[in-house]
Amino acid sequence: AAAERLCALSAAEAAALTSARRPIVPLLKNRGVDVAAAVAPGDPRLGVMLPYTPLHHLLAAEHPRPFVLTSGNISEEPLARMVEEALERLAAVADLFLTHDRPIRMRTDDSVVRIVRGREYPLRRARGYAPAPLDLPIGARVPVLACGAELKSTFCLASGHRALLSPHIGDLEDYAVYASYTEQIAHFTRVFRIAPETVAHDLHPDYLSTKYAHDRAGAAPVAVQHHHAHIASCMADNGWSRPVVGVALDGLGYGCDHTLWGGELLVGDLARIERHGHLEPVPMPGGAAAAREPWRMAAAYLQAAYGGA
Repeated sequence: AAAERLCALSAAEAAALTSARRPIVPLLKNRGVDVAAAVAPGDPRLGVMLPYTPLHHLLAAEHPRPFVLTSGNISEEPLARMVEEALERLAAVADLFLTHDRPIRMRTDDSVVRIVRGREYPLRRARGYAPAPLDLPIGARVPVLACGAELKSTFCLASGHRALLSPHIGDLEDYAVYASYTEQIAHFTRVFRIAPETVAHDLHPDYLSTKYAHDRAGAAPVAVQHHHAHIASCMADNGWSRPVVGVALDGLGYGCDHTLWGGELLVGDLARIERHGHLEPVPMPGGAAAAREPWRMAAAYLQAAYGGA
């Protein structure tokens, strides 16, 4: 009822909000909604979440109006796990700290799901969803650790027909995020008693996740092209193993020809892929900055198409 006063709510969105997983669900704001202008400025949606811990319920009972929750971290940094860590890292952005006597063992962000045509699509798969196992259409012959890419990183452990995906971790270029990444891999392998014999990594040789894969002893590294991984994950998500035509509009990925790919038409299956089409290569203004700020690539393509400065 409180969410409906803020936003338009479909039956599927209400079901996601009230599920035991309690994700954040982006919802279209009602006209004239009474929310501070600084909350999601310029966005027609609000990310709404219902209480999912006893502490949330106590807060909501004392403060019945909507209140804003954020993850306990600065952008691109891992969540603060210890009280002392939070006081040091967040002192410049928080006026008050509500602490707890229960230590946080592992960092896990809130999950974000969007409802499209009545179906849940995860934008960030974390608390409540990870590490719930996913079914694989083809079982792993040996235990596998998939190390992921470098930005918006996650990793995955696969054993048999089960895939255990980690929560969203962050960008590995930040040392604290990378430390959290290695800590969570160690935690997963210990808790689920999976000793990887194969380590899958991105084809990009300079990704920190690639270097981590090559530094792991006792496991054979296997390189996977970035956009092939996206197509294969969509196939696995839909229980499909036969050949497909896949369109990957993810952005930058290190290619099989040692150039940077982006905007790919790929034909193949889970094991192998061929590149049948792609966007015309153009200079990347600012180098790696163009991967983080896509408007730079839009400007490069406009210049390539129409000329001019």
